[in-house]
Amino acid sequence: MSLSEARMPAWASQTGFIFACIGAAVGLGNIWKFPYMTGVQGGGAFVLIYLASIFAIAIPIAAAELVIGRQGRSDAQQAVKNIAVESGKSPRYALIGTLGVLGSFILLTFYAVIAGWVTAYIARALSGALSGLDAASANALLAGLHAAPREMIAHQILFLAVIGVILIRELSAGLERANLIMIPLLILMLIGIALYGAMAGDVGAALAFLFTPDFSKITPETIQSAVGHGFFSVGVGAAMLITYGAYLDRQVDLAKAAITIGIADTIIALIAGIGVFAIVFGEGLDPTGGPGLIFTTLPLAFSQMPGGSVLAVIFFTLVFFAALTSGLSLSEVIIRWAENTFGLSRLKAAIIMLTLSFAVGLASVFSFNIWSEVRLFESGVLADKSLFDVKDYLVTALVMPVCGLGVVAFAAWAAPVDMMRAAMGSSRLIFNLWLWSARIIAPAGIGWMLWTGL
Repeated sequence: MSLSEARMPAWASQTGFIFACIGAAVGLGNIWKFPYMTGVQGGGAFVLIYLASIFAIAIPIAAAELVIGRQGRSDAQQAVKNIAVESGKSPRYALIGTLGVLGSFILLTFYAVIAGWVTAYIARALSGALSGLDAASANALLAGLHAAPREMIAHQILFLAVIGVILIRELSAGLERANLIMIPLLILMLIGIALYGAMAGDVGAALAFLFTPDFSKITPETIQSAVGHGFFSVGVGAAMLITYGAYLDRQVDLAKAAITIGIADTIIALIAGIGVFAIVFGEGLDPTGGPGLIFTTLPLAFSQMPGGSVLAVIFFTLVFFAALTSGLSLSEVIIRWAENTFGLSRLKAAIIMLTLSFAVGLASVFSFNIWSEVRLFESGVLADKSLFDVKDYLVTALVMPVCGLGVVAFAAWAAPVDMMRAAMGSSRLIFNLWLWSARIIAPAGIGWMLWTGL
């Protein structure tokens, strides 16, 4: 047994494991990115392809990550290496896990910045600053935040500090307990928002927008965006589920766990979409508001609704919980990697990795103000992108898909089939279905997405 394996903690309960995995999947991708991308990409057509990508690509990769984690029993990099060495393959396969760790790190550097906007809006909602807005003042509110780097940095630090306080504790007392508390609260608040939207907004228009596909709107860009968002939403390709799988010391059917995670993530995204668009349509606002949908369009809607100030506080608290559960997962990946790779204590690893994430994340903060005109590339797919947009594109369009492709190919082709079947703990039929999807469908989908995205 390796040193890294010997040091691995374990989940106290299967419920804690499932809730943590759902927390890794459920995040800003569900409540911030899914509604605005659905609006921009034409509604039902985007949703249809998104749902197909979840079940055909994201769930098989999620199962592969969990299997690698449980069998490798270490951080993402070492887990892949352990399996490769045990099965007589090159230890260089560890680069797949390294890429996942890198993906989590880059994601956290701008994820914490967006989460900081959420805490800033909670403060604004509590102070009454979201009352009496019109379209101009709603846009000015977000622009004012973007123009205030010190405020953005303060909220970025607050978010990372909350993560640090939770993750320096033992697994069951920190990460597991946090998810056991936050996931039920998140679901309850989300259902409350959706019910409010159904009663006070236009739920019929929201349902029609989300579930009536207009196939004329399906373009290569729509498909690429939907598949890519399925990746981002479930959280595969960033080693989170490898890390969580490594904490399993009991027999769990990992195929069923992956399906549960994918279904829970999808249901939460759809409920969020119904609630958001019911409110937006009920107030006669534009559903194609883009990335600013929840920071400009929704505050404008809240300001025009009875009880809107209370609703705004609840909504942004909901978004904060979603951001925090995913932020914890991203941070756990890099902290566990630093612990095992450098032999650091939990406290030192957390301080170092979260501080590095903060420092690199400053580029994301400044890309909205003092470095807003900085462009690193004059041509190609990265032309005219800000520093924030470059990081977003690199990790969601390149790092995560490439890592996901590496993970699923390693688990389905390189690792011994009998080893993977035993680690998955599923029936032969379920395992064979996963193997077929992991060997053919998921790699084909990822390959197509990479090709069209370059």
